[in-house]
Amino acid sequence: MEVKIGKLSDFPEGKMKKVFAQGKELLVVNIGGNLYSIDDICTHEECSLADGFLREEVVTCPCHLAQFNVKTGAVVQRPATGADIESEPTFKITVKGEEVFAEV
Repeated sequence: MEVKIGKLSDFPEGKMKKVFAQGKELLVVNIGGNLYSIDDICTHEECSLADGFLREEVVTCPCHLAQFNVKTGAVVQRPATGADIESEPTFKITVKGEEVFAEV
């Protein structure tokens, strides 16, 4: 289901933003003018990735420093605890004019 999550101006380049869509918390990131989205909740300890740090295309969770690629959802680095974590689900983003939609 395609859900409107905001306007293009809501997602400045190089920034992360948490949005809510159909009961899900999504992290939306603008990299080089392209929007990407993964689940906002870390698969390790359920912390909000939007409260973390973005470097290029990698978001670092603020709780235990797990890292995920925001383009693919793939695990880049596991947390210091050594617990296995899964990749983050990704969500397709579509821009129509100035409106932004997520497929959830």
